[in-house]
Amino acid sequence: MKSIVCFALVVALGFLNGCGSGQTPLPSLTGTWVFSLTPANSPSNVIQATAALTQLNNNILLGQVTLKGSGTSCGTMAEMTGQVSGNTLTLQLTQSPSELILKGTATTALTVNASGTYTASSGQCLQDGGTGTWTAFLSSGSAQVP
Repeated sequence: MKSIVCFALVVALGFLNGCGSGQTPLPSLTGTWVFSLTPANSPSNVIQATAALTQLNNNILLGQVTLKGSGTSCGTMAEMTGQVSGNTLTLQLTQSPSELILKGTATTALTVNASGTYTASSGQCLQDGGTGTWTAFLSSGSAQVP
């Protein structure tokens, strides 16, 4: 009887251990990402950004970015760096002397996509201060959605 109870307890703990947070692990985020950044104070000045990102050591992102849209006043080239933690993203889009700090989450519902909010530093490029929202999707890359 004692061994049956022990066996049942081990099985129950095994099921609980497999439950986790319910989040599907993200695949590699390496590839071409298409971002849409919308300033809160000027929704018509959307910035479109195409980023060729590489994911290093499972949690670091970096790459070159091409910008277009009425919200880009200092040319079309920028850089992006960032970090992945679970499904949380923290990214920095830099076009000197300005930078946008993007925070959000990534999901794998049908495609790999992400969204969140951003804060802009003051500076003549990109957006001169303020906040906004962003969305992005992986248009091509190494990700394999489960």
